[in-house]
Amino acid sequence: MSAALPAFLAAARTQLGEFRREPGTLLMLVTAPFFAVILLSVTEHGGRADLAAYALLAPAVMTSVGMAVMEAGESIFRDRASGVLEAIMTTPAPLAAVLSGRVAAITAVSLLGIGECWLVGALGFGVVVAVAHPLVFALTLAAAAAGIAATGVLLAAVFVVGRNVRSFQNSLTFPLYLLGGAMVPVAFLPWGFEALSRLFFLSWATDLLRDSLSPGPVAAFWPRLGAVLGLSAVLFAAGFWLAHRLVRRVRRTGTAGFA
Repeated sequence: MSAALPAFLAAARTQLGEFRREPGTLLMLVTAPFFAVILLSVTEHGGRADLAAYALLAPAVMTSVGMAVMEAGESIFRDRASGVLEAIMTTPAPLAAVLSGRVAAITAVSLLGIGECWLVGALGFGVVVAVAHPLVFALTLAAAAAGIAATGVLLAAVFVVGRNVRSFQNSLTFPLYLLGGAMVPVAFLPWGFEALSRLFFLSWATDLLRDSLSPGPVAAFWPRLGAVLGLSAVLFAAGFWLAHRLVRRVRRTGTAGFA
């Protein structure tokens, strides 16, 4: 446990340095404003200015989730290609702490997408989205960021043993957007999909974020926030367990090859 915090901080610094060395890793921050323009154009010209807040929130959430999924996979791919992955897994530093540090840095940077989308609305369309419930918004955003980081940690651990990392990550993002309610509220999904989405923390988080932008009272805030945190904790636990199993396998077999 004593090595966990230093490993976490070192991994976070490494990931931030990766952003500077590889600007392409920030591609989703570049595309987020364009998605905001598309969605705001649809709501404005469709006569649904009341949905402007939703149109700005969607690309911001998609950016955070997409960066966590894509960069988690890419970091594992780069580490494996350079031979760093095997070295990480044989050091005293817990693999879960290393993965958590890298994904936490990715998630923190991805939140810049919220500011980008808000600026697009204000400067490009004259739409200024007011946050009616700032405390609800802040707490939900923090809980959602934790859940996104947890998702990234779990997927990074999965990517360690996967052969076709890029194919997997490319096919995974849009189902997560859909089940997480990033594009449309999960209440509009068919019943089976809606029930499945309630097992994913993001569906609770996006509903709460939308409610925090509306002037009406936020119903059952604390139980819903608890659902976000509880489901996020399950993802973290799964990621830590899988990372621990991977390290045990490496120490037993002496290889970090594919499972």
